[in-house]
Amino acid sequence: MKNRSAYAFTLLLVLSCGDNPSDPGNIPYSDFDIFIPNGDSQWMLWETGVPVEYDVTAIQDSYLIKLELVKNDTLTTDFGDWVFNTGSATVKAQVPDTLGMGNNYRLRILTVEGDTAYSASFSIQGYSLGEFVEVPAGSFLMGSLEEEWYHQPSEAPAHTVTFENSFEILGNEVMQATWENVMGNNPSNWGTDSFPVESVSWNDCQVFVETLSAMDSLYNYRLPSEAEWEYACRAGTGTWYYWGNNNSPDTVSQYAWYSSSSSGHPHWTSTLEPNSWNLYDMSGNVFEWCQDVYHENYEGAPADGSAWVTGGLQGYRVQRGGSWSNNAQFLRNATRSKLSEGQVSISTGFRVIREIGP
Repeated sequence: MKNRSAYAFTLLLVLSCGDNPSDPGNIPYSDFDIFIPNGDSQWMLWETGVPVEYDVTAIQDSYLIKLELVKNDTLTTDFGDWVFNTGSATVKAQVPDTLGMGNNYRLRILTVEGDTAYSASFSIQGYSLGEFVEVPAGSFLMGSLEEEWYHQPSEAPAHTVTFENSFEILGNEVMQATWENVMGNNPSNWGTDSFPVESVSWNDCQVFVETLSAMDSLYNYRLPSEAEWEYACRAGTGTWYYWGNNNSPDTVSQYAWYSSSSSGHPHWTSTLEPNSWNLYDMSGNVFEWCQDVYHENYEGAPADGSAWVTGGLQGYRVQRGGSWSNNAQFLRNATRSKLSEGQVSISTGFRVIREIGP
């Protein structure tokens, strides 16, 4: 199983010594360029050419560089002083994870030579999704049998679904910080940056994945199909829950935020035990949207794991996983729910799948 971190990266700062303008009214784009390598990191920088006002005196052959991380004009991290010669230089620095928590962060570069000061501020609108987990190819029995505790007709008939290829799914529910950095707003009613975003409709999620895909030059994003979701949730198990058939409050509370443990609201993502494929909160915390149109049962469902979008109750989409407000029977791997695709709920969020783009 391969996990890909979305946090650690190296910052490469390239400083080019170009001519300064003689006409202050014609402000050019900065001579400073910031490059953040993609790699397995989910940090992207999509705004670099920010106009900068600086002194018309030419930059000297050597100068002092001060690198700072600023949020709302308040210094949060000082990376120290660096002395460079004219040309290019590399600064290796560990930008803290908190850079992904909300917006309004800037990387500020200050240069000082004698009495002359130069200042450049760059808008870094990064996003931190979390870790993606590679789910292996394989087959599983989707749905539930009549003898399963709290079996529902909508979970039948149990049927085999086969995935010919692996896929990558986000290990945590999409966080409020991520939504805010991508969409510029936060519709949630509970918690802070690391809580799952909620009160988002299926339609809202479509706009989110389209926007995120446009921002990322490496990947396209989408909601999982219902079959992908259940396959990833079960993580190779055939039991009621991904931890077995134990529905005692002490056991369930180790894996899921639900009615007996949540105190009436969602919680930070990825704080309880994951399933064996290292996916967190597949049961509880918030319901998760799937791509599929809701069908009353699995008669005629696809066997290849693709989203079922024809027929059924058009205008209603599948939700899976249960939430902080539900009892234990609604947290089972096979439990299904539906909601109008334009409706929002304080107990509904989502996670995403990524695919190599464009």
